[in-house]
Amino acid sequence: MLRRSLTLTSAAATAGLALTASADAQSRCGDAYRLQPGDTLYRVSQSCRVPLSLIMDINPGLDPRDLPVGESITLAASDTNTGGSNMPAPARETYEIREGDTAFSIAQTLGISVVELLNENPDLDPLAMAVGDALDLPDASEPSASVRVQPLAGPPGSEVRVTASNLRPADYVTIGVGRMASEWRAVDQAQVAADGEVSASVELPDWASPGDNLIFVVDTDRGVTLKSRAFDVVSQDTSDGGGDQVSLEGRVRQGVECATLTTPDGDVWSLTGDMEFTPGEYAELRGTRAEMSFCQQGVGTVAVDSYEEFRAPGNLPDDTANLDAEGVQGPWVRMAGNCARPDFDITGQQGRLTIETSLDGAPRTGRVKLNDNGAAAVFDQPYRAFPMENRGEGRMAIISGDRDVTLGGVDISGDDGAVFLRCGV
Repeated sequence: MLRRSLTLTSAAATAGLALTASADAQSRCGDAYRLQPGDTLYRVSQSCRVPLSLIMDINPGLDPRDLPVGESITLAASDTNTGGSNMPAPARETYEIREGDTAFSIAQTLGISVVELLNENPDLDPLAMAVGDALDLPDASEPSASVRVQPLAGPPGSEVRVTASNLRPADYVTIGVGRMASEWRAVDQAQVAADGEVSASVELPDWASPGDNLIFVVDTDRGVTLKSRAFDVVSQDTSDGGGDQVSLEGRVRQGVECATLTTPDGDVWSLTGDMEFTPGEYAELRGTRAEMSFCQQGVGTVAVDSYEEFRAPGNLPDDTANLDAEGVQGPWVRMAGNCARPDFDITGQQGRLTIETSLDGAPRTGRVKLNDNGAAAVFDQPYRAFPMENRGEGRMAIISGDRDVTLGGVDISGDDGAVFLRCGV
């Protein structure tokens, strides 16, 4: 769900993290611009030197995918848009905690994600914040964001899913593609969700030719252009008798019948082939989608032709280590959740770990089992056991599999479940 109650203007006024809220000093085109044939908002933003987010905020009825040629759009924010000031707020490096603040409300006010705030203040206890203490703020010019695409290869006209993580909530970004990162063309605009993620499906442009290596980019108003790994354009021809060509990356796990690969978007694929798939590895593979398979797990089965292990992207933690008692204790919330109201709490007494939460809206208390084979949250009446998986420091996934279940109000259905953050980490 997108939260627009705090716009980029308020983020700039509060923390100086956004670009200047006044277009008057920046616009090369004056206070307004008349749309021309072939215009995109990104092109207007670049040529007039006005942030895309500001154009969207002061033209709320504008549809970036259907721009009316000849219509005038506003480029200069009025005093009501800028809080009565046309001067940019000075950049700040800290935030002073006020009465009634929570980690979530501070992140909303600053226009950043809770993850960014907690990463910048590793010693912060969200449940015991002292009024007057100063919090460090992340550097807007050095975000830890990243972009990825799925699949990694396809013919002209095929659909590509572009996902970027750890962006600033409510920002507008431009998605583009080109043969080189420096020569990309805009294909879509999107707004960042409250959890700092943006995702869009775009069509591979018809000017792409088999043999091209394309780069997808996510361009922000903060002077940062995020680049994907290379995307291979392949031929539509499959006359050699094979099925659909598949190119994937993700984490390898041991499935029920076959090894599986879980993509960064959470899709699970079964793997077959004359090679060794080692659980825990992060790998890129190419192969052919099998029409029938005995694996019977995931969205499909890939007969793998090539397989290469490589280091996971920086925003994807290593989830191979087992959870331990120290690592699971404490209050937990969903991504971008409110630590003042945890989704569940795990406590340890006399060697027993207890989890307090709700299942499908009903209060429940269960136990957490840890052993060499993994971890699980176990509830009686009726008996339910939900696997728990490490997702890096302070992150944990709880999974219900094929059962439709909400835990603490969060949907944990599916093979990848839901990821939770431990407050204070």
